[in-house]
Amino acid sequence: MNKTFPKNFMFGGAIAANQAEGAFNVDGKGLSTADIQPYLPNVPKTELHFNNMDSKTFEDYVNGDYYYPKRNGVHFYDRYKEYIDSLANMDFQALRLSIAWTRIFPNGDETEPNEKGLQFYRDLFTYMHEKGIEPIVTINHYELPLNLVTKYGGWANHKLIDLFVKYSKVLLDNFHEQVKYWIVINQINLIHFEAFASLGILEDKVANYTQTKFQAVHHQFVASAEVTEYAHKIDSNLQMGVMLADSHTEPNTPSPEDVLLSYKRDRMQYFFGDVPILGEYPQYALNFFADEGIKLDIRPGELEVIKTNTSDFLCISYYYSSVVDATKDTMDPGTTTPNKYIKANEWGWGVNPSGLYVCMSKYWDRYRVPMMIGENGFGFNDVLTDDKKVHDDYRISYTADHLKALRDAIDDGADIFAYCSWGPFDIISAGTAEMSKRYGFVYVDYNDFGEGDGKLYQKDSGAWYKGVIDARGANL
Repeated sequence: MNKTFPKNFMFGGAIAANQAEGAFNVDGKGLSTADIQPYLPNVPKTELHFNNMDSKTFEDYVNGDYYYPKRNGVHFYDRYKEYIDSLANMDFQALRLSIAWTRIFPNGDETEPNEKGLQFYRDLFTYMHEKGIEPIVTINHYELPLNLVTKYGGWANHKLIDLFVKYSKVLLDNFHEQVKYWIVINQINLIHFEAFASLGILEDKVANYTQTKFQAVHHQFVASAEVTEYAHKIDSNLQMGVMLADSHTEPNTPSPEDVLLSYKRDRMQYFFGDVPILGEYPQYALNFFADEGIKLDIRPGELEVIKTNTSDFLCISYYYSSVVDATKDTMDPGTTTPNKYIKANEWGWGVNPSGLYVCMSKYWDRYRVPMMIGENGFGFNDVLTDDKKVHDDYRISYTADHLKALRDAIDDGADIFAYCSWGPFDIISAGTAEMSKRYGFVYVDYNDFGEGDGKLYQKDSGAWYKGVIDARGANL
């Protein structure tokens, strides 16, 4: 008999507001960091300045003559019922999505929220429930109001704690009856890869960039704990999660040096889960800060609020795995070595389904809290045929192999309650702002420049995924 997923396990997908909604200046929405991300498809990722930005580049992106695809997205704001219907047709049980901070507080520091923004999400969640789709909501997914960058310096400023908590309380007050599962901050550990998108810090505005990033994430830890505390007070059934992008590594060889580097690298990734889940700064992280000359400004009461308001669940994004070679790689998470035993896709991501089993099992062994997959998917330049089909066997293979690995982790004891594929319909790429890098089970007929009729066509993978959902994975 083929193994199935547990009865309460939810199959679904995941999107971000800034990659899907569009309508960037509609109904009172303000400008966010995502709204100034230009279309730069041919620039190597190592040379992209959007994620680690200085003042000059920032000003150029704000005022320059660029095309900004995220401002239009795939028009989810206007067409959300069509998109939700496409997921309901695949029998989706959950959709992880985010709320645009700038729809609720356009500048981030207003006194009163924008009611039109609240009403949009109220209507969206209502429609999702009508279609039997559970909303899993991310409060902050690379959607920082631009005013909080220019006026306050982003999350480096202690004032962001209160501003974010106020925003979060508005969401919880308005939607706690519609939304049970909340992820406070998207991929909180990617401070080195998504420094601007996540933290809103301009490198040349601070004296010590590395210290400032860790100070900023401390502010996010404190804010997350305060939001969790408030959520549990208004509704004890609310589930508040922390999200990590898995960056686990394997040693390139059995040499003690490679094994040690891999272990230390992984532990500094666990740090971002240890604080919100275990409720304290681990000694190894304090030692790392001391070695690097990093001195955090931790104010009275902040460690106590972190200790007493830990996260209820862990959300993981997983796409690929890496190896490290101590002869050339360092503790810098940006240094890795290609794994010669696995194949990489055209963006250099080493596809390794067994790595999902390993990482989820390790997280379970470490934390013993419920977990979910918040992102996992295969980006590709899909081809829409003349008869409006997309034959994406590569996506079916990728997803099937990762689902089997996830099921094996569950069978071996890990408590995993949801799988959300990135993204269930095509949306704008997070890194390069392309539309042509497609992840969806549903083809959305827009090109990189927003041209096309926008019609939705289910890919081969969509029919396949529906079959997996209906069989509870028994047909994998």
